[in-house]
Amino acid sequence: MLNKDKRNIVFSLLLGDGSIGVYKTDNYKTGRMTIDHGLTQADYQSWKAKILGEVFNSDIKVRTGHKGQSVQIMVRNKKIRAWHKFTYPNNRKSLPKVLRWINNPLFALSVWLMDDGYCEPSISKLADGSKKNYGARFRIFTSTQTDEEMTQIKQWLDTNIGINCSIKKHFDSRQKVYYPLIKINGTDSLKIWEQIREFVLQFKSMQYKFRYIEQIYQSKITQRTPNKT
Repeated sequence: MLNKDKRNIVFSLLLGDGSIGVYKTDNYKTGRMTIDHGLTQADYQSWKAKILGEVFNSDIKVRTGHKGQSVQIMVRNKKIRAWHKFTYPNNRKSLPKVLRWINNPLFALSVWLMDDGYCEPSISKLADGSKKNYGARFRIFTSTQTDEEMTQIKQWLDTNIGINCSIKKHFDSRQKVYYPLIKINGTDSLKIWEQIREFVLQFKSMQYKFRYIEQIYQSKITQRTPNKT
């Protein structure tokens, strides 16, 4: 695996739930990457441990995280220390500085959606009381990114994925603050999904999360298939 491809994997996993830092151990500074997921996403976390093990040529274990409520992986490597320097200006993760090193945008977006994304459906109640899903749109939380960083992220998605997303604010009821949110329209969401669905749906834990966009995809497939008489 080429170094640029190894870096692409690490940075793709850094976009969402991954974090890196510099730590001092026995008078020696090294880098550490940590990824934490809920227990229900153990299959997804095991996949991350496997591909990071290939990147760093080591056996990376999935362990129980905080108070037994999560699954966590941790990687220590001197390269991570160097990567931290230019992706964490002022010790805060800057997504545009991560994105500039991505060489497989669709893979990165897939992981980003699985980590920090969700699928917003358009559900209407029918006259008989049943509900029908008429559409689905991707949303991605971006936490503490600045307005300037959000503009750069929007430009990256337009240039590398070919989508024109919008930026909105959402209220975090736990933190009592507003954070930026990437909104992708239904047409572009479906276009993305058609390209990434096989990769995403290999994880059982992701099948429920992306059920609404998959419903729309299957509906479109049915419409495209001519009836046989």
